[in-house]
Amino acid sequence: MNIEQTERPAPFDNVPYFVQFSTLLGLFLVSMVGFIFLGMTIASAITGATPDQLSGVGYLYMPNVVLGQKIFQIVTAAGGFIVPALLFSLLASRRRLDYLRINRLGKWSLLLLGGVLMLCAFPLINYMGQLNSQMHLPAFMQDIQNWMQSKEDEADTITNAYLAHQGIKSLLLNLFMIGLVAAVAEELFFRATLQQLVIKATGNIHAGVWITGILFSAIHFEFFGFFPRMLMGVYLGYLFVWSGSVWVPIFAHFVNNATVVFLMYLEQRRMLPDKFDQLGTDNSQLVYTIISAVIVTVLLVIIKRIAKPQPVFISN
Repeated sequence: MNIEQTERPAPFDNVPYFVQFSTLLGLFLVSMVGFIFLGMTIASAITGATPDQLSGVGYLYMPNVVLGQKIFQIVTAAGGFIVPALLFSLLASRRRLDYLRINRLGKWSLLLLGGVLMLCAFPLINYMGQLNSQMHLPAFMQDIQNWMQSKEDEADTITNAYLAHQGIKSLLLNLFMIGLVAAVAEELFFRATLQQLVIKATGNIHAGVWITGILFSAIHFEFFGFFPRMLMGVYLGYLFVWSGSVWVPIFAHFVNNATVVFLMYLEQRRMLPDKFDQLGTDNSQLVYTIISAVIVTVLLVIIKRIAKPQPVFISN
């Protein structure tokens, strides 16, 4: 006798989207706070740096503090983004790997072209970042702009400390921290989890991609690079939709972050001109920005033609 097997519904089947968003936010906040404390504890135990030294920029001249902050960033990023994504998938679907699109690699052509586009977009991203940095708020919002500028300066100080005087070991650690961990953690949370939820709630792929791209940029708290990072998030979002695999945007994200790290390493070794990583920020380099924009446009057309939008918003 044949008995039809039916899959048990997931806990969040037919649960209002407001409840699902609230749950994801709660998981994110609890995970982030918990792993901040855990990361601080682990970093202090390994490097001997105090929590006070690890939480500011005033001690970045000390090598053990820089190492401690890197360890802290790895633990916080991995736990604060990956854990809530995994926990939410347990509630959202009985097929967790399929829900997060971890169990499919996607087309090799999409994987490679997605990364190549990020490389070719480098001058264009730098140019947009330069334009973004020149934007000013109205006079009555001067205090807000001053705060935003201070946060931007602090982020630049930390990044420069992380990338300064890179040896092979430091290079590999930076590629792991800034390249791999950030790419995997942020794509699992933003594209595989949050974007899918927004698409389901709105019933519109484009709304889901753009809203998630805005939130992705906002959470970095680097306001003078908001628009280029938002557009990068949108691009990664469409890669996820077109490929049906989280590994395609992960690889593109990794290429973008790792390129910055590796260019800085080559500059320090005098294998590239100084500030080569800032190619496209000067008006005299506008030709590189134009070439970059043309190549990016062509690659987007090619990627769109070889990809088929995947029903990421209807599958559980």
